[in-house]
Amino acid sequence: MNITFAYDKEAKKPHYKVRHGDIHEEEFEEVFSGPMVVIGQRGPVLKAVGRTFKGRFLTVVFIRRSADHYHVITAWPSKRKQILLWHREMRKR
Repeated sequence: MNITFAYDKEAKKPHYKVRHGDIHEEEFEEVFSGPMVVIGQRGPVLKAVGRTFKGRFLTVVFIRRSADHYHVITAWPSKRKQILLWHREMRKR
C-alpha cells in the first residue's frame, strides 16, 4: 500500500500534523486496510471514518489515486457523531 501526504510548506511537515501531531503514519495503513465509511465526497476527494488496530477512530480526507495508492490531505481523531455513523454502517454489513 502506498500512502502519500499533502505537505504544509509553512510548517514544513505533513498537513495533518499541523493540528494533530498525535496521529502516526502507521495508523493510516491500518485505517485503509480495514472497513471504512465514506461520510462525504467532493469530486475525487473523499472523507471517511476508519478504525485502527488499537480501536482508535480517525476521520481522513483523501484522494484514492489507484487501488493501493491513497493521498492523504488531512486527518483528525473522529468525533462522537462520526464514530456512531461508522458503527451504524458496520451493523448493516
